[in-house]
Amino acid sequence: MHRRFTLRKRVFTGLILAICFNFISLFVFSFVYLKPNIDKVSNEEELLKEEILSNDYENYTQLISKLDSITSIKYALQDTDNNFLHQTDVKRVDKAFIATLIKINDVNYLLQVYYVNNVNVSKIIVLFFEIQAFLMLLIFIIAGFSANKGILRPLDKLNNDICNYKFGKKPIRSKVKNEFDLIQNEFVNLTDSLEEEKDEQTRIIASISHDIKTPLTSIIGYSDLIASDSLKQDEIKKYNEKINLKSKMIKEILNNFDDYLINNTNQTLKLEKIKLKDLIEQLDNDYKMDLETNNIKLLINCNCFNDNIMIDIMKIKRVFSNIISNSVRYLKNNGFIKISIKKNNNDYIFKITDNGPGVDEKIINKIFEPLYTTDYSRKISGLGLSICKEFIILHGGSIKAYNNYGLTIEFTIPIINK
Repeated sequence: MHRRFTLRKRVFTGLILAICFNFISLFVFSFVYLKPNIDKVSNEEELLKEEILSNDYENYTQLISKLDSITSIKYALQDTDNNFLHQTDVKRVDKAFIATLIKINDVNYLLQVYYVNNVNVSKIIVLFFEIQAFLMLLIFIIAGFSANKGILRPLDKLNNDICNYKFGKKPIRSKVKNEFDLIQNEFVNLTDSLEEEKDEQTRIIASISHDIKTPLTSIIGYSDLIASDSLKQDEIKKYNEKINLKSKMIKEILNNFDDYLINNTNQTLKLEKIKLKDLIEQLDNDYKMDLETNNIKLLINCNCFNDNIMIDIMKIKRVFSNIISNSVRYLKNNGFIKISIKKNNNDYIFKITDNGPGVDEKIINKIFEPLYTTDYSRKISGLGLSICKEFIILHGGSIKAYNNYGLTIEFTIPIINK
């Protein structure tokens, strides 16, 4: 339907333009050809009339001789009895400009003089099309100059900006006067986004390099110590444990980076229905023993155990893993991590709270940014919390952090009734 409407609109516009063009052509044709020719004929008629009627003729044969000498006319001469004394081949298209009685030697004669019509229809048509062709050429020339100024120059400028950007020269915004200025400004917006993304990538690479360099330096140092012949067996074991711990740190950094790369590509959720009590049981099995080994208690509280929740299980388990791992870094002996789950009319609300040092209020809103680092009391570094935010948003929920004695991460999952 839309295509038909567009086609009709184009046909209608084309007809209007064609009609306007022909009207202009007719106007130019009449101004350039018709009017001058009409004026010329009128002037010639007046001159001929004066030349013919101003003479005194002795007899009608002198009048006939005079008329025959003028090639641009035809005529008919009659006496008072309507007898034709002389007549040329007069055509219907010939125009009479003299019809009068003329007296010669007291005898009246009826004289009719016609101006010879040399109009050739095919010649007029050809001339009309020649004028149309001239007007078309003129329009193309004007359109060419207009296109050069209004289209080609802005496109050339945009092309130069694109080429210059390859060599590091940023484009500048234009004052909006037409659509090309809008395109120019959109290109500037694009380059700004690319610069921001480039800065972000540089920051991510620098942060990962820094995070990997520290444990890697420790691994190299402990490896050099183990190579020493003076170490005892228990010292070698201790250094091997240190190497193992630092290696796991590097692995965790790379795993988080892989998750970040995967999450920044187009992906879909694999939603599954699971009871909350089954999810809680899996979390308890995954973390309770390991946390107790580090003198950290895991507490789980839920008032909707038998509810079903629609989630991508692997992604939500990754969310819990990243948040709990982050808390463990800053908990000392007698620490605890508490998971509470409740629901309102629209969402399931998850709160993960620890009794660690918390996060400075000045930077707490930035901890979900990729690879955010700070020198405040509690450092938030890496991609873990950024990945949590992306996974929760992908589920249609929201996530936030606030201090509540320690740090609390709160996120929501929408209730889906299926």
